[in-house]
Amino acid sequence: MSKILKWLILVIIFCIGGYMLVEWKTKMEIISFLDRKVPDHIDFSYDRLTINLFEGNLAFKNAAVVSSGRQISSCEIKVNAAELSIKGFSYWKAFFQKSIFIKTLKLSKPHLNFKTCSKDPNVVANKSNPIKLLKKIFVEEIIFESGIIEVWDSEEEVELVSVESIDLNLRDVATDSKIIVEYVPFTFSKYNIEIQNFNAPLGKYEKLKMESLVMNNSNIDITDISLCTIYSKSELSKKIKYQRDYVNLLVPSVTVKNHNYLTTNDSLQVNFKKLVLTEPRLEMYRDKSKLEDFRKKPLYGELLQKLPFKIAIDSVFIKKGAIVYEEDMPNNTKPGALSFNNLDVAIGNLSNMITVKEPVKIQLDAHLMGTGKFHLNWEFDVYAPQNSFLISGRLSNFNTESLNDFLVPNLRTKTTGTIDQLYFTISGNDNVATGDIKMSYEDFKFQVLNKERSDVKQVLSFIGNLFVNDGSKADAEGFRYGNISAERTQHKSFFNYLWINLQDGLLSVLTSNGKKD
Repeated sequence: MSKILKWLILVIIFCIGGYMLVEWKTKMEIISFLDRKVPDHIDFSYDRLTINLFEGNLAFKNAAVVSSGRQISSCEIKVNAAELSIKGFSYWKAFFQKSIFIKTLKLSKPHLNFKTCSKDPNVVANKSNPIKLLKKIFVEEIIFESGIIEVWDSEEEVELVSVESIDLNLRDVATDSKIIVEYVPFTFSKYNIEIQNFNAPLGKYEKLKMESLVMNNSNIDITDISLCTIYSKSELSKKIKYQRDYVNLLVPSVTVKNHNYLTTNDSLQVNFKKLVLTEPRLEMYRDKSKLEDFRKKPLYGELLQKLPFKIAIDSVFIKKGAIVYEEDMPNNTKPGALSFNNLDVAIGNLSNMITVKEPVKIQLDAHLMGTGKFHLNWEFDVYAPQNSFLISGRLSNFNTESLNDFLVPNLRTKTTGTIDQLYFTISGNDNVATGDIKMSYEDFKFQVLNKERSDVKQVLSFIGNLFVNDGSKADAEGFRYGNISAERTQHKSFFNYLWINLQDGLLSVLTSNGKKD
């Protein structure tokens, strides 16, 4: 064997041995670094660490992280991943530019478990020590692959949120000693999130579900989202003392265009350019045999004010929707139903920002009970004194007999006749409302039923029809006019408020002289 070959073999052995020594030394340094730099409230463990010095790659097999300090709303975070890998670590930047550069950081099949903080004032959660960074960190790409998310209450008895599958991609992620202590402790340029089978209970009676969500810097697309009561109608009635709506809301498609989020002093602001709900269907049912809840129901402006975050949505569109509302009175065999279909809604300036001066504006078009064409204009200022609002609308070509399925069981009345055209304007606030109404109609009558709701109380109906004008004494255009004046019942909804205003206006049209003031 020639000397050159011998020396070549020795050099190779030396290089391999040197590489193995450096690799071992690097592993020890990484282990020591983690022991020294990982905060006390974070426990980091793994089964095996592999290193490729030439490519700047690290991989932790079966990595686990447990953070027991308070992190915004969570008091314990557990992360288990099949692998945590780092690729493209830059030695040059780490040693000579006092920064850490990583090409790719990837979590494979991570399982995230969050535990919320206790609401008991006597239970004080450990406060996490702030992380002090000595070097800037930049990661070109973070990949979160095939993850699972669970959020539990402080006792780990109730699952608050579950996500069956999540894939996340973040680009150009950066942090430093100042950014790390912010509400969002890092910055990024682009992102993409895909979620499958999201579930979250909303209190004791309802739950929220989403089949899928895809979200990036500009758009959000959600398919098959639902908000439903977890009990059947009969089961809910057995569990409640006071009246409560059974809800079944299904939305096949939700799209958000041009969204962004701002954080200031731990407060969140949500901005949407456009929100579209396609073919939503809402079914509501109320068992009226239960006790009434006499607590005040706030109007929508007040509800927007009380949101725990700021919101600014330029426009909201509801396309081809449907609403069915049922009320079941005591001892009634069939619930009375009120329905709107072919529902199209456009909402502008939906915001609770004080800086937004334009009022919330709502336009609604629908078919009432499958026949009458109903149009509504509604606007209100979220911060207006006494929650003032302005509503105008019209109803045309409406066969009033279609309302009997709702009126007979709930109001013990029957109607006959046709409303050709009805126009109304209502101006009101949290307490009172006034307005005007005009209507053209043919043979419009009502009948009062007995308690069994099957036979007509002839005397009362005769008196009622005696004072109801049949529409013959109208102006040249066929309209009779009336005034609206109503007081709000504070523990009832806004739509009940709207109804009693219209009811007062209808009575004024039918029983007054019908002349325009």
